[in-house]
Amino acid sequence: MKKVITLSLLTMLMASATASATSINLRHEFIPEKDDLNSRHRDRMTIAHTFNNGIGISGELKWGYAEDDLDLSQLRSVGQEAIISYNYKLTKSLTIQPAYGLDAGDTSVTHKLNLKGTQKLTDNWKIAARYRYGYKNVSLAHTDNSHYHQINLTSGYKVGDFGLGIDFEFKLEQEKSTGYKGHNDYLNLVNFTADYQGFESGWIPFIELGMVAQNTDKDTPAPGKDEYVARYRVGMKYNF
Repeated sequence: MKKVITLSLLTMLMASATASATSINLRHEFIPEKDDLNSRHRDRMTIAHTFNNGIGISGELKWGYAEDDLDLSQLRSVGQEAIISYNYKLTKSLTIQPAYGLDAGDTSVTHKLNLKGTQKLTDNWKIAARYRYGYKNVSLAHTDNSHYHQINLTSGYKVGDFGLGIDFEFKLEQEKSTGYKGHNDYLNLVNFTADYQGFESGWIPFIELGMVAQNTDKDTPAPGKDEYVARYRVGMKYNF
């Protein structure tokens, strides 16, 4: 399955590269050590394109490090994701986007069904809401498949050459054991974003600061997430 996903991703990336309007997103993610939670570095590259007929495709490649230190000699693949979507403008300011994503890792494949609505309030301010149903198919022996529901509420505002945003992510897990402090419905993430869009070259640097639910106590009798931990991201975006 992983080889099939990788081939599909490469096909999508080549198709996007030949299109007239494509975006690329390169970013590095860092979660610091917290109690029993080891520090973690991750890198991602996303290439996406939306065609004139409203159909969108994107491919994302993910890398991590074997010892969770920033050591390029230990760089390894930790998955890839392919997404197909359709953008339908209900009005001049309201867009609806259904999408399907296939997220593949070494031991699992997650199917993601999304429905997103984006409302443009002014030329500089927009809000969005997205619902996701995720189904995780695990290939490990003695490990059950699982599913979840997720809602993201976001807002973005542009001030001059700067863009600011916030994202609230709520999750409803299948089991309380994978939730937050014994609850299967919880706030999973609060994420703040900022970017600079003033370079003539078209490159857009950005930073993100999030607080994400994590399991920091491996010995607790109630497994699951128990603390909110900082998550830092820095990257570059480019449209061409």
